Amino acid sequence: MKKRLLGLLLVMAMAVTAVGCGQKSEPAADGQTSGDSQAADGTGWTWDRKIEIVCPWGAGGGADTTLRQFATALEKEIGVSVVVNNKAGAGGVTGVEYATSQPADGYTWLLCTPSPLLAQISGATEFDVYGKLTPVCQLVHDCNVFVTGANAPFKNYEELKAYVEANPGKVKCGVMSITGLDYACVVGTFGDKVEAVAYSEGAQLNSDIIGGHIDLAVTGPAEVAAMIASGDMKAILSCTEERLTLAGYENVECTGELGIDCFYGPYRGIFAANGTPEEAIKAFEAAAERAVASDDFQNWAKAEGLDQRPGWKNMTDFKAAWDTDNQELGNVIK
Repeated sequence: MKKRLLGLLLVMAMAVTAVGCGQKSEPAADGQTSGDSQAADGTGWTWDRKIEIVCPWGAGGGADTTLRQFATALEKEIGVSVVVNNKAGAGGVTGVEYATSQPADGYTWLLCTPSPLLAQISGATEFDVYGKLTPVCQLVHDCNVFVTGANAPFKNYEELKAYVEANPGKVKCGVMSITGLDYACVVGTFGDKVEAVAYSEGAQLNSDIIGGHIDLAVTGPAEVAAMIASGDMKAILSCTEERLTLAGYENVECTGELGIDCFYGPYRGIFAANGTPEEAIKAFEAAAERAVASDDFQNWAKAEGLDQRPGWKNMTDFKAAWDTDNQELGNVIK
């Protein structure tokens, strides 16, 4: 992450979304007893009972659906059931606190994004997100797009840019979090020329875009693919290095080709509480790599538009990315 943009993000941040706690769900599917995959890891570590993966956000969102798909694939690799436990609240911090309060015995894991780390660095929480977690692997890396309604007076970035210049202080863009990466896309693309407006529900944001009540929205491409296909929305710009190949987005310009230094999109990865046995982490990493590489997971990722960027990162690469994010954010506020 670039220091200049993240400085703007943190200075202008106002709140972390707070939502209610969820409750434990049933396992993603019935686990099948098998020691073959675990033995192949070469760690000597095996699980003899179900494991739990905490999701710090509610059911039905991008993090939850990613985790449930992963859990189903992971069960086939580790031979025991995987329980998804939604613990929502405080922009993801509630779930992190819960996961790190459990025994660090290799039976509790956490799916997380950069949002709780941003909350810590911005001062929205005093909980030591960075200091309590060990990155294990990255599963997917999503991207963000700017969309507008069908009747908007612009159809591409150049026309949008001219519209913003002609209407100073009037153009508004809907986001799901003032401290999130969707907000970073607004600042990174338009600076302070476009006002970000936080929404608590994606359905309301979509309705306002279609109805022309707000000019723009930042969202994931898969989340509005049906509305792009129906003609109710137009995609204006993707915050990506290259153009998307997802159906309906092939002709949409990207920030990379326009020379705009803005490529923000949420990654979703697995973390362990500090103190988790190294053998358990290595075994989980190896099993997770096989699960992510499976046909079922890859086909799902493609259908969800999550094949537009390399998703998988092993522990070494994921930890390096996590450490870099924390260091750059820390330098901004010193």
